[in-house]
Amino acid sequence: MGLKEDLLEEIGKLFDDFLKVENITYEQIQWEVDNFVYPFIGSYIAEGSLTREEGRDIFLFCELKLKEIKKIVKR
Repeated sequence: MGLKEDLLEEIGKLFDDFLKVENITYEQIQWEVDNFVYPFIGSYIAEGSLTREEGRDIFLFCELKLKEIKKIVKR
């Protein structure tokens, strides 16, 4: 497996873990993604470990997961 696939798998697990946290809000999850996940992905793009296209795919995955979570999690 490549880095992109590894990141998608781990980020998917992270989203699953967020949903297991009692009383977590969508805003808390979004804050975590914005402040930790996105910069982490950006650093891989900046150092050349991920291509821009691979990074875009991961960002899109995160955005789609956030949209799903918004429908699930109470505000």
